[in-house]
Amino acid sequence: MLGIADYLWRLLPGNPILRRVVEAGGRRRRDLLIRCGYLGLLVALVLFSSAGSNSGDLAALTRTSAQVFQYMSYLQLGLVALLSPIFTAGAITQERDSQTYDVLLATPLTNAQIVLGSLTSRVFFVIALLISGIPVFAITQIFGGVAIKSILYSFLIAAATACVTGAMAMAIATFKVGTRRTIFSFYLFIVIYLIGLMLLDQADFFHLRYTDLSGNAQRSATSWFTGLHPFLALRVIFNDKSYLPPNLADLPPVYQSWPLAWYWTSPATFYFCFMFLASLAMVLPSILLLRRLAQSTTSVKTFLIQKLFPFAGRSRKPRSVWHNPIAWREAKTKASAARAFILRYSFIAVGLVGAVVLLVMHCTQTTPRQYIDHGYDPARNTLFIDGDNKQDLPVDAAVQVKIADRDAVLQDLAGKYEVKDFTQGPGGAITQIDLLDYPRQLSSAQTRTWLLGITLLEFSVILLIITNAAASTVTREKEDGTIDLLLSTPITSRYYIWGKLRGLVSFVLPLLAVPVAGSLLFIGHDLLRWLAMGDNSFQWIVFPEAILLMPAMLIIVCAFAAILGMHLSLRCQTTVRAVMSSVGIIAGACAALGWCGYSILNSRALPPDFSVAIGVFSPFTLLTLLIDPYDFGGRAFDPTIPDADPAAARLTAFVVCAIVLAAYAAAVWSMYRSMVTNFDMTIRKQSR
Repeated sequence: MLGIADYLWRLLPGNPILRRVVEAGGRRRRDLLIRCGYLGLLVALVLFSSAGSNSGDLAALTRTSAQVFQYMSYLQLGLVALLSPIFTAGAITQERDSQTYDVLLATPLTNAQIVLGSLTSRVFFVIALLISGIPVFAITQIFGGVAIKSILYSFLIAAATACVTGAMAMAIATFKVGTRRTIFSFYLFIVIYLIGLMLLDQADFFHLRYTDLSGNAQRSATSWFTGLHPFLALRVIFNDKSYLPPNLADLPPVYQSWPLAWYWTSPATFYFCFMFLASLAMVLPSILLLRRLAQSTTSVKTFLIQKLFPFAGRSRKPRSVWHNPIAWREAKTKASAARAFILRYSFIAVGLVGAVVLLVMHCTQTTPRQYIDHGYDPARNTLFIDGDNKQDLPVDAAVQVKIADRDAVLQDLAGKYEVKDFTQGPGGAITQIDLLDYPRQLSSAQTRTWLLGITLLEFSVILLIITNAAASTVTREKEDGTIDLLLSTPITSRYYIWGKLRGLVSFVLPLLAVPVAGSLLFIGHDLLRWLAMGDNSFQWIVFPEAILLMPAMLIIVCAFAAILGMHLSLRCQTTVRAVMSSVGIIAGACAALGWCGYSILNSRALPPDFSVAIGVFSPFTLLTLLIDPYDFGGRAFDPTIPDADPAAARLTAFVVCAIVLAAYAAAVWSMYRSMVTNFDMTIRKQSR
């Protein structure tokens, strides 16, 4: 590592900013632990992924090698997406907090040396991690199945992601919009960008329609967002048959010219080239305007606020304070500012409108060619098939009925279904009939996918909000000196910490109501459908037990994130370090638990019910089980598995979830007790 550092800082001779950060990074214990942890994760992934491939079949070894490469590439990109904001967000406030920014501008260093040195110092650590992982990736070349070009593209996509993240942080710092709140906005933008574009990629609207050489109408597997999203671009280089870009000859003539042809036919190369150019485009204005912007006394944001809201902040109505003023301050004052008020209610409005739009699209039906609409007549034992070719046919006594590949009985035909196919025996009686759910603008499977994606996005944003607020709740008061005033009052540490925790949870309760309300809409729709038609064969969009499990799980996980952020805010000296550490821990823990939970759910070595019981320990996996278990719930909800029992799996998930919530509550209480016990001692140590 240090040899790599020596080589890299020689590329920028005489730049003390890069040399200072590199030398400090080589001595910090935290950086060493991160390097060891990164390489340890890659090695562990290789060992566990190839543990079952002990056969001498070379073809099987080749497939295993290709699979290991895919897992490592996704893990590497995920770690880069997690670590890059952590190391680059410090560029926003580090120099201003340490009051060295003005000193730095007074030195003979040029604007280019300051900007490039700061940028390289932020990106250096991530690039060094990527370089250190090359020997691990080279293992996949032993058994073949992985092209060197694919490995190169994987590293270029990860490096481009790190560079554009660092350039964005430098642009924010240079244009004087860098505040402590901007660090949170920086994280929030990255999360919404990654999850939001991946969710939009699922919509057919954003996939290109074209006619292939055979004259058949086709829809491209890739979308308009593939060349702009790191994980989608990475998926292309694996030659996944379900996600191949279109050929140049198949594209419409308007898309066969550069750069659209390059964008559609090779989104992976377009991504890293475009992101490197975007990094350069964000760095150049910073170089040209660094000292000019530093000399101005008004930032761009302050100037715009003064022009748009000239009377903002000049009057304020009196407020009624709670019995616990600490809790009131955390819950109310954070949402009272104009920007926080707008963002808060915009989040609520967008979330609720999105759920309503999904429900309307799911309820909008399209008429198929043949269908039944309460067509079974028990008295006459006939079934009326409506549509293009209307028929009233007798039904055989031993008729086999299937609805969406699920076994059913004649009594289930009281609903409205599309007729896929039917077989007639002697005398014209129906002996077998295959039905599908009545076609809608959004099918049940598509609705579940969209609702799950929206819920996960909303939950991720809420976790970032409460983690950021909790991580700055104590350090903010230490930095502005108000902690000494609070400690001189009769307020005890128990009163202070409990008030903070209660206020933070109360602050996000209206936000938590958004995903819960969206799920309740679909539960109510399915309940009304069942009461109106008495149709027991349909599948719930959202399991009804989500009414109890989802609010409890969201609240207790947010409380855990809040107490963790408060703990780090108490331990750290600055807000920047507390926010970066707490957000990194929460993001890493959620990613690790989600990956482990999904892997356990789909494990073939474990019984289905046991897999569900273990998977419930991850909050994101629990949301998956409540909303879209048929696609992501594993073998317990797979109708082709003989021992699969969805009802038993749901009961297991409900019981184990209660135990898991109790465990999370115990962890929150334990951390709360620890903070109360060590609060005074920690504050006194830091005041020395």
